[in-house]
Amino acid sequence: MDKKRKLSKSSKKQSDKDKQDNASHLPGWPGYRTRDGRSGYDPIDTRTEAAHTAGTIIQRLFTGEVRKPIYLFLLGILGMILITPLVLAIAEIRNGNTLPWSAWVFLLITGIAGLVILINFIKNLIKLFTR
Repeated sequence: MDKKRKLSKSSKKQSDKDKQDNASHLPGWPGYRTRDGRSGYDPIDTRTEAAHTAGTIIQRLFTGEVRKPIYLFLLGILGMILITPLVLAIAEIRNGNTLPWSAWVFLLITGIAGLVILINFIKNLIKLFTR
């Protein structure tokens, strides 16, 4: 009787190890919330999977591994939106209107972020068309 129990425990450990190697058995990965015996309606699993997907998209945007042009288009739009206030502020300065220093700090931060995003957009665009 003891041998059967030991045998079943070792086989159970082996199946747990196999589950850990499979990506669909990790929280957040696609397929985890619809695994065996689950309906897929668990709100925690759904949010975890959505967060994993969003994180993957953001990671690919900033590492230059974008495969879908819609994400690349959205990245370019975001860069243009962030850099526009800085360009308009520089145009106002050329007309003789000055801004307070706190406005300049905000505009420089958003402008630099927009410039970095636009540079990343151009790098992703080049990688997309040179494949």
